[in-house]
Amino acid sequence: MPSIDPRLLTLLGRVWPTIPSVIVRADALGFSWAAISTPFVHREGERMIAHVGVIELPLVIGGRQRMVGSIHAVCTDPERRGRGHASALMEAALAHCRVRYGTVVLTTLIPEFYARHGFRTVAEHAFTRPVSPPESAGPGRALTTTPDDARLLRRLLARRAPVSPRLGTLETGTVFVFALLLGWGDFSRAHYHAGLDVVTVHEVVGRTLVLYDVVGTEIPPLPALLEAIGADVDRVITLFVPDRFAESFTPEPWDRARAQALGDGAFAGLMARGPLTTGSAAFMLPALSRT
Repeated sequence: MPSIDPRLLTLLGRVWPTIPSVIVRADALGFSWAAISTPFVHREGERMIAHVGVIELPLVIGGRQRMVGSIHAVCTDPERRGRGHASALMEAALAHCRVRYGTVVLTTLIPEFYARHGFRTVAEHAFTRPVSPPESAGPGRALTTTPDDARLLRRLLARRAPVSPRLGTLETGTVFVFALLLGWGDFSRAHYHAGLDVVTVHEVVGRTLVLYDVVGTEIPPLPALLEAIGADVDRVITLFVPDRFAESFTPEPWDRARAQALGDGAFAGLMARGPLTTGSAAFMLPALSRT
């Protein structure tokens, strides 16, 4: 399994102090950043001073399997900013993507920078509906960052059904695991439901069930999933398109304020370069497939 260059870890740590430890932990579980990310870097001598990464992201978009490029970890050493390093690396990364992918995506809090490189902001929606509390209660087994649970995740992710044919992911694990560790520090929001043989990533905020992802070879019906989770809630909100649930959901525009109201302080807006046509105006790139 390839390992990440320690000099790149040092650069990333100067910009995002928590990322190096997350990369090391994911690698130890068999989910290698270096195996999926193509780095574009600038150096001064042996020191890396800027980076843009490209990850190949397998998605289902509008019912068709497509490979898209995903830009991530765009950074410049704080002491070297304002000298055009990130812009030059973006152009190099996009030249790499241009001959490989029809569409490139990213998530960001600074859309103005990426608009200069041909990206446009894409409106996203969460999906809500009222529900009745289930009769049984049992949230499943919370996963831990152990080799056994890593193997369980790897098995389900390798054969996963996309949560939606409109916009779903077939990514086999590293992005998913990295998002869990970076967002929450562990796997505690991921629960295994043996009776359904699925993992849900969810949390309960007040009387709202926030459902981030469902990982399994099949997506169970919503009533079965609610019973397996067993939360005393009267509303569910999905951060993915819930059309496999065959239930009536209401799309709601998703933005930083709505995310923060549900305890999500890590909102970043979606941008795309190239077509991203799902067959509907209301969609969301699944929360744990974002880089």
